[in-house]
Amino acid sequence: MQPMIELHPQADALSGLGLPAIPYPVALPAFQAAVANDGALPLADMLHGLQRLAAGAKANHERLEPAMARLAELLAVDDGGGVGFAAGDHWWLELGPVDLDGPIITLQRNGSLLAALAPCSDGRLRVAAYRPLDARAAGLLLALASGNGWQRALDAAAGVGEHFPGIEGAAYIAYWEAGIGIGPDGSALPEWRAQRTLSVRRAAHVVAELDTCDAFRLHTPR
Repeated sequence: MQPMIELHPQADALSGLGLPAIPYPVALPAFQAAVANDGALPLADMLHGLQRLAAGAKANHERLEPAMARLAELLAVDDGGGVGFAAGDHWWLELGPVDLDGPIITLQRNGSLLAALAPCSDGRLRVAAYRPLDARAAGLLLALASGNGWQRALDAAAGVGEHFPGIEGAAYIAYWEAGIGIGPDGSALPEWRAQRTLSVRRAAHVVAELDTCDAFRLHTPR
């Protein structure tokens, strides 16, 4: 994995793109290219750097989310609305709203709902994302998105099959048998029930995040 260097773009360049004035970690080649290109910003590298930074268990990921969301919006190829598809060489996801009242698998972090996963008719996954995806959250989705993704997600939530070890403070997978916000004993969990009102993010923005994470995961030297 290449070391990251903080890129500090000029304030007017950031404001023109609607980006907050924060440091953006990028790999050295992207940093050098940005300097050589007279300030042309490497948006995908900036998003990937923030995804990596936000994934840390002790990271203030909520502070980074506005910049990540805006970069995904800028990188989105086609904003066709709330439903779409994302795919790579060995993975596939349908993106759009899901039913939160039935059995559902979620990506969560520190009491926040990042995304909810439900099965398509063929066993592949449909995903509704509610917050920007850090590198760990996006990586978990990509790892589940091949073959029968729903069964892989069930196994992962149960800690069997392809297990994804939990890291305190980082994104993790959970299973809600009776719907989000209903505990194993049938009691309501108000802090989770309240998150049922979150808006589903536009599919094209989520595709941009997943494509960015997938491209760097496959092609960045380790």
